[in-house]
Amino acid sequence: MESRQLHSAVFGVCGFEDETLVEISGPGNSGKSLVLQQLMAHCLAPYEFGGRQWSVLLINLSHKITRESLTKCINTELQAFSEGVEGGESPPEEELVEIAGECVGRVRFLNCFSTEDVSTALIDARYAIVNDPGVQLVALDTLGEFYWLDFPKRTQKLSMFRHYRQWQTRLERLCKEAIVCGMYTVDSAHLENRYVHGEQLPGVKINYTVRMEKIGGCLTLNGLPLAFGNGGAKLVNK
Repeated sequence: MESRQLHSAVFGVCGFEDETLVEISGPGNSGKSLVLQQLMAHCLAPYEFGGRQWSVLLINLSHKITRESLTKCINTELQAFSEGVEGGESPPEEELVEIAGECVGRVRFLNCFSTEDVSTALIDARYAIVNDPGVQLVALDTLGEFYWLDFPKRTQKLSMFRHYRQWQTRLERLCKEAIVCGMYTVDSAHLENRYVHGEQLPGVKINYTVRMEKIGGCLTLNGLPLAFGNGGAKLVNK
């Protein structure tokens, strides 16, 4: 099951709509960034290859997704689609590589190395979307990445959950104002609200949740068996 099937399994046949928010959560090293990359590949792929032909802004905190890894993922997506078309003839490898390169050319990488960079990236994203109406997705990998890096210098010791909610709210606001989709990864440890002191946190509507877990040494995505190979993720048919 390649990324278009993975996309359908998560979002349904019609996919996700404008202004919707997608959360991919799981423990460390569960493949969240790879799943995000796989879903991005489907969004970037041309219409004739079963994709959505979007432009994408990637706010890159963990730097696990690179141009090289994304190009490889898209190329695999294009090959899988071509091989699955009945009676169709797969384009030459050189042509697929060129198309994958064009797809990655529609991705703007906003690389972040500090909390200040993330704040700036969210501001820059607004201007980038205005200048490129083709942008339909803002992806963020990994929300909460700099929580512990910033912890010693904070005057207010925020809980992991409050820190997560603040960044989540900012991303949601950007997507609503720009009328685009948002998709992000987050460590599941940030989702636990262990310390409640009557504080009021803004409400955020998550339209689609992608929960990744490690159960008995096996990975699952929303309870379905998941495997990784050739730089991509796929659901496993039992």
